[in-house]
Amino acid sequence: MQGVYYGWYMLAGASLMNAFGGTIVWQGFAVFFIPVAETLGITYWQTSLAFALARAENGVLGPITGWALDRFGYMPLILGGTIITGVGYIILSQAETYIAFMLIYLFVISIGSSTSFMQATTAALNTWFIRYRGLVMSINSAAFRAGGAIMIPLISVGVINLGWETTSWIIGAALIVFVAPLAFLFRRSPESMGLKPDGGVSLFHMRRRLRRNDRAQNRSSATEQDDLSQTSGSNANPERNFTTKQALRTPSFWVLVLATTLRMSVHGTIFLHFIPILVWRGETQQTSANLVGLISLSAVPVILFTGYISDRVGRPLLLTFLYSASAVSLLLMTLVEGTWPIFMAMLLFTGSEAGSSLNWAIIGDLFGRARYATIRGMMAPIYNLALIIAPVAAGYTFDRLGTYQPVLIAGTILMFIAALVFLVLQPAVRRARRLG
Repeated sequence: MQGVYYGWYMLAGASLMNAFGGTIVWQGFAVFFIPVAETLGITYWQTSLAFALARAENGVLGPITGWALDRFGYMPLILGGTIITGVGYIILSQAETYIAFMLIYLFVISIGSSTSFMQATTAALNTWFIRYRGLVMSINSAAFRAGGAIMIPLISVGVINLGWETTSWIIGAALIVFVAPLAFLFRRSPESMGLKPDGGVSLFHMRRRLRRNDRAQNRSSATEQDDLSQTSGSNANPERNFTTKQALRTPSFWVLVLATTLRMSVHGTIFLHFIPILVWRGETQQTSANLVGLISLSAVPVILFTGYISDRVGRPLLLTFLYSASAVSLLLMTLVEGTWPIFMAMLLFTGSEAGSSLNWAIIGDLFGRARYATIRGMMAPIYNLALIIAPVAAGYTFDRLGTYQPVLIAGTILMFIAALVFLVLQPAVRRARRLG
């Protein structure tokens, strides 16, 4: 398709990869939660521990993965990671003990997924887009949620009717056969193809194109000026590329880390425990999976709309509003009764879903494209520490008290704090070097 900017092909590949593969890895675990606990005879906190330790592993590998993505490009890591993840799910289907389950999930599935799906695709898209960064990140995130609307109920049907072991084998095979080949769509940067972010062309290719047009059609200088204007327009806002060290020395980096950590501690915990929470509120496991899938579907238009307007109104202010709505959602879930009132309360939690892509887009806004993956990777040990503690604490709370109400109240408070921290986030400024 001549004339279509290649970045849009990468967006399509990233969207498909996250709609199916990313959803299975990051949201599908919630469907396995209760069946795995019952089959292996373990408590909720022990089940949560597998997810938490996987996040700890991602926290350790995050800086390495980010550096590798910037150093070697996206295709080899995405391809290898997706294949390893698929093999992990196939092996997981044979696990008969808690120790075997933990080892496979941590050292095969988690390692594979740490180099593919959302982390790698957001880094790639950040490299290919500047002006449309918020919209593109949101489309990628919306595809992830749209996939969840399909895959979570479907996985639940498989787990209930075939067992989680057989379902795990099918998932692994599907990742290898259908998802892994999408990695071949990814390229290192627009400059590597003679392009510029958002669709502008390089100076060399621009001159060659103009000379060819002049010879073939004898175009006027006015047409030539239009092409030049279009090229400069795609880069109207010159980006500021920080090195990793420069980013770490800015207050903006640490404010963003704090806000992201608070948000992810709540978001990760709630989505891991979403189905158990709904079962605690009286829903069946399949109905709970259907509701979570419906929430993912409802989040799609919200994500697209907020991504579109975030490029115009500013992301920190918008995130403050979205996370405040999510905090209200968790509070309402402790108060309302009945399937549809609970679902209406859950709808407000789509604010956290919509804010996820904007959260990662802010890294590019603050620090540029050159070291995006590495800078995001440096954040991973900190926010993943919260994803170790919070889900296990939620599972332990339910095991001891038989209720998720304290978890929802704590989540309300932390999400409100995250909203306020995003409100005070300021643009990054390089520190001047000291002389002498």
